[in-house]
Amino acid sequence: MMSDASDMLAAALEQMDGIIAGSKALEYSNGIFDCQSPTSPFMGGLRALHLVEDLRGLLEMMEADEREGLRCQVPDSTAEALIEWLQSQMTNGHISGNGDVYQERLARLENDKESLVLQVSVLTDQVEAQGEKIRDLEFCLEEHREKLNATEEMLQQELLSRTSLETQKLDLMAEISTLKLKLTSVEKDRLDYEDRFRDTEDLIQEINELRLRVGEMDNERLQYEKKLKTTKDELAALKDKLEQKEAEVKRLQEKLVCKLKGEGIEILDRGKREALSLCPPQSPHLR
Repeated sequence: MMSDASDMLAAALEQMDGIIAGSKALEYSNGIFDCQSPTSPFMGGLRALHLVEDLRGLLEMMEADEREGLRCQVPDSTAEALIEWLQSQMTNGHISGNGDVYQERLARLENDKESLVLQVSVLTDQVEAQGEKIRDLEFCLEEHREKLNATEEMLQQELLSRTSLETQKLDLMAEISTLKLKLTSVEKDRLDYEDRFRDTEDLIQEINELRLRVGEMDNERLQYEKKLKTTKDELAALKDKLEQKEAEVKRLQEKLVCKLKGEGIEILDRGKREALSLCPPQSPHLR
């Protein structure tokens, strides 16, 4: 982004230098400017304003450090020409209509001139910093070259040791053949073990089924135990109720017996009184 801004700034400054120089050497006849001429104040001024507006828009999109760095890249002659142009006043009486607009934009450019000068200095510092970075990169490049040479030497050593590696490769191939024979034997043993394992799997499956059945029976046993406990609790409650009922019946029986005894004594007394009232009184001698 900074390089694009630098290129645009350089192109804009060159065109503005040409426009300013052309406006100073402007000739007119009969007091009327040729509006179609490239050096006319209207065409040249519009071009300059377009360039200045493009420059302003680009600077507004840049960061502060980028703007300062860009300022350092502006040549001194160009910066001086811009400052002189910005400080000058438009005194041509023939320019009308857009004069106020030009004055306003020139005033804004005058406000930015110091920023441009500072950017030029910052860009100069950045160029120096880039030079330092380039020197550092050259130093790193030299180190990488040395490493490359060392790597090439190591490659030569590797090529020299390739023959021994080939010999080792042949030995390894012979060993691989032996291992293949052993692998065939192991594969045969594995098949035998798989046959045995199938029988073992059937046995394991049967054991698992038995475990499932035992688990189901345990669940049933637990359910029966729960039901038995519930039944026992209910039976104990019924026994308590029965004992209470028996006690109540016994109490009622005792109460009934007492009542019957009382009623019997009362009946006997009543009978005796009735008998005495019916019998005549006896003489003392008879007694």
